[in-house]
Amino acid sequence: MTIVLEGGRVITAAEGADAVLERGVLVIRDGRIAAVGPAGEVEIPAGVREVIDVKGRTIMPGMIDAHTHVIHWTHRGSKLAGRGNEMGADIDTITMSLLQALENIRRLTESGVTAVRDVGSPHAGIFSLRRAIDNGDLSGPRIFASGSAITMTGGHGYGTVSKEADGVDEVRKIAREQLKLGADVIKVMATGGAGTPGEEITDSQLSSAEMAVAAEEAHNKGKTAAAHATYPRGVLAALDAGIDTIEHGIILDDACIQRLLETRAYLVPTLEVYARLASMDASPSSPFGYMARKGQGAIGPHRESFEMAVKAGVPIVAATDAGGSWWLLGDLAYELERMVSYGLAPLDAIKTATSNAAAALRKDDQFGTLETGKLADVVVVEGDPLADIIALRHVSLVMKGGDIQVNNLTSR
Repeated sequence: MTIVLEGGRVITAAEGADAVLERGVLVIRDGRIAAVGPAGEVEIPAGVREVIDVKGRTIMPGMIDAHTHVIHWTHRGSKLAGRGNEMGADIDTITMSLLQALENIRRLTESGVTAVRDVGSPHAGIFSLRRAIDNGDLSGPRIFASGSAITMTGGHGYGTVSKEADGVDEVRKIAREQLKLGADVIKVMATGGAGTPGEEITDSQLSSAEMAVAAEEAHNKGKTAAAHATYPRGVLAALDAGIDTIEHGIILDDACIQRLLETRAYLVPTLEVYARLASMDASPSSPFGYMARKGQGAIGPHRESFEMAVKAGVPIVAATDAGGSWWLLGDLAYELERMVSYGLAPLDAIKTATSNAAAALRKDDQFGTLETGKLADVVVVEGDPLADIIALRHVSLVMKGGDIQVNNLTSR
């Protein structure tokens, strides 16, 4: 089956002069990109099933949200909380969390997200969701999952998205358990964070030695390792441990920037989540008051750290950290808008959610750019996001592997 998109601007997100084609053609055959180039230079093959006119719109790679929690986690005090993230937890709670995940998957698809990295789930159902999507039983983005994150006793995410471990042997065992379940990435908690009570973002948690065994187990299986790290001591400990991606990086110093450059680790800043936390009710009676307070304290340092990293050339990857009860998934466009408001060029912001993100997942040979031979993960948006990044909110068409998931356009 062959589909042709023509008449619109094309953002390939590839390196070099072909990153943007002002008027281009994209040919998709059997789920892959068969040709891409300027109008008039790409031959439209015989036997085309469908030609879609996207004049006045922009064709770009499917977007990737590289830090999510697809399955809604419950708060402490619920039946699921504190059960160690085991499938033996209350079945009603698990069922409801999976139903909420279906809504998250729908919202992601409609927003132009064709792949997500899930870095902390309250139970192993994330792997069942991934399998159902891969098998075609459900429509949704490609899922790259960590399963449970690993934290110290009482550390970040305990009782919700993390399993507790102390010492290298316990960390190693949990990492192996998640890999046995099918983890694509191993997630560790280097510091405290905003979402867990009784800790601060400046707290150090897992040691470098503990994180190193998690990274070792991931790398032994050809997988990656990610670290929640919000403060320099934790960031440096994670990078020394061989971690591949630093999540959040709220407070970075010159030493952190230098080590990020040396290791070529990716920074996944999740800027928008802390702004949203800061806007929540911070009154003592609010159940989210502690999160709002920490969010308010993070915004200024976070922007400064992001600007430092961009100026230095640290590779940046876009993500939302969405998935709690107060923020469903599907708002990656807002993260890119915030990056642009902090000084990042629109094309570079788009690359954080396409080519950069695919490289961080080690899937850049498969998707993330519109190049011949790659999977046809494609989004069409209204207008020109290079002129106004808000255009990314207005998605007209979504393809994953050449299969149309969303189509508000007219064929001829």
